[in-house]
Amino acid sequence: MVVRSLVLGLGLISLAACATVSKMTIEDRLENLGLSRDRAECMSAELDDRLNDEQLAKFARFTVDLDRASGPLEAVRSLRRIDDNRISGAVTASAFSCALQ
Repeated sequence: MVVRSLVLGLGLISLAACATVSKMTIEDRLENLGLSRDRAECMSAELDDRLNDEQLAKFARFTVDLDRASGPLEAVRSLRRIDDNRISGAVTASAFSCALQ
């Protein structure tokens, strides 16, 4: 019973760590794409609220392929390459929400 609880606890910590790494990666990549630090923080927090850990990790991997030359608008357009409408919708909604702040 103790071992099971320990394994479960370690698993939950690992999932939380992955989500934190994904959120930080997204925040850094959005800033590298030309967003202000405040806007990048806002969007990564919004995405963390809107997406599950797997979707956050998928979007974080997607952002690694983007470069500053393409810019934020091209990054949003390239969301069509992600085969997950929830991610695309969350990114669009987060961008809109953070633009209004």
